[in-house]
Amino acid sequence: MSKAESVPRLKRGVVGTLEAIGQEIAAMAPACDTVAFITSAAAFAFILTPLAFLLAMLTMYLEVNTLYHLSKRHASAGGYYGYIATAFSPIPAAVSGFLYVLYQVASTAAIPVYVAGVVLPGVLSYFFGITLPGWIWIPFILTFIIVPIGLAMVGIRPQMKYIRYAALAEVAFLGITGLIVILKAPDNTLQVFNPYAWPQFTGKFAPEGGPVAGLGLGMIFGITSFIGYGGSAPLGEEAKSSKSITKALIFGVLIVGIVLTEEAYATIVGWPGGLTPKGMTAFVNNPIPGIIVYSTYLTVAGGLLLALFAFNSAFSDSVAMQSNAGRVYFAMARDGLLPKSFAEVHPKFVTPVKSLAFIAIASSILSILAGFVIGYYSGVSPIQMLTLPATSSQIYGALSNVFDFLTTIALVGLVTVHLMLNTAVITLYRRLKENHFGLNKILHPIQHYVLPGVATVVFGYVLYASIWPPVFPVTQAVVATFLYILAMSLYTLKLWRDKPEVLRNAARRVNIVEEELREAAGQKNDNGS
Repeated sequence: MSKAESVPRLKRGVVGTLEAIGQEIAAMAPACDTVAFITSAAAFAFILTPLAFLLAMLTMYLEVNTLYHLSKRHASAGGYYGYIATAFSPIPAAVSGFLYVLYQVASTAAIPVYVAGVVLPGVLSYFFGITLPGWIWIPFILTFIIVPIGLAMVGIRPQMKYIRYAALAEVAFLGITGLIVILKAPDNTLQVFNPYAWPQFTGKFAPEGGPVAGLGLGMIFGITSFIGYGGSAPLGEEAKSSKSITKALIFGVLIVGIVLTEEAYATIVGWPGGLTPKGMTAFVNNPIPGIIVYSTYLTVAGGLLLALFAFNSAFSDSVAMQSNAGRVYFAMARDGLLPKSFAEVHPKFVTPVKSLAFIAIASSILSILAGFVIGYYSGVSPIQMLTLPATSSQIYGALSNVFDFLTTIALVGLVTVHLMLNTAVITLYRRLKENHFGLNKILHPIQHYVLPGVATVVFGYVLYASIWPPVFPVTQAVVATFLYILAMSLYTLKLWRDKPEVLRNAARRVNIVEEELREAAGQKNDNGS
């Protein structure tokens, strides 16, 4: 028995290209982004929100180049953790694995906070006049986290079947309805992509440091809306071919990026309050502006459909995100970086049930704890978080801050990991010293050095914008994430000191790409003989 076969494995050959693309889309949750991240971005970028999402899409598409070249070298349940191990020493690979799980857990916790705590009460109040009690956010958040993990536990096939249809229906709905809103909206203008075309917003941008700074803060939520990008990478061990993952990485972000930029534009120019400081203030202070825009141009049915797609998007996102994080924990436990129990596979479902259970528990605790702590520092006591009406301005403001806090944690984790991925591409291809000829001689430095370098600069700017000037609760989230990175780095260094043999094999025990190459070589030899 080979070394690769002697370790715990997930079931191979059950995920095709379409399922992998569905996983990418579901993990990025575009309908949730439409009702949550666009609203949060508008609190800083205002009229420039479409530009913030366009730049976020272009930045993430630079990462397609990075992940494309890394996915050609490595595929396993470790995802990014395995990618970074192909280029670096095991220490940064291990830290990246801990960071990947952090931002997946933070994002899993964040979306139910907004969808269940802000959007759902807003929808019921706006359409039906129903006022929910303040405590309702807790059971609904747990529902959006715990129920999806059950689907992730019962096997990859039912999960992929559900995600494939849900994700494709979601982007089709958003793409078509967004276009209808744009065609009907009276305020269509390309000036929303020009930071210097709105002098009347000078007062609005002043607290952030000007329109460019406001745009940078808006990009925090634009980029964070792509937090699930790379969601197919941890499925590398279960894919029919490693090329399925490579294709999903290319097409997933392109589809979602186009749809989100379209939705950001449609929501801003379609807002009934108009493109004025007063109108944008009303937009930011409304818990469901996207749904109101859809109701305005697509009747009540359109608004309700967007709400339903957002709820389903939160559910499928939770399935995908927890599934991904659980698989990375499984891979890290298999390598000895975490307790071996996390590497146990269910005998019937062939899923890492203990890793998945841990992710669900961690996400639930984080979302509820953050709700009370950030709520308290937002001026809402724990008693008020339970007793005030769910649609009160205090609850809306507190849970919006909780969402901003958790998504900023996710952003800093995402940016740090992607900075490591970009550096991994540059390092890997410098070390390989491959010979390139013809057109590849020109493309080689662009693909392996220039594009990762440009992406790194943009990510660095967004990270800087999240730190300065200090803004509550964004700054606090950055500090919390850096403390986590420091703790995980110290833990990894302790492992290196105490168990160096464990780290030497980190993320290298299973690599489907290498296995496919060996299988192809074996078949070639068999045919030759």
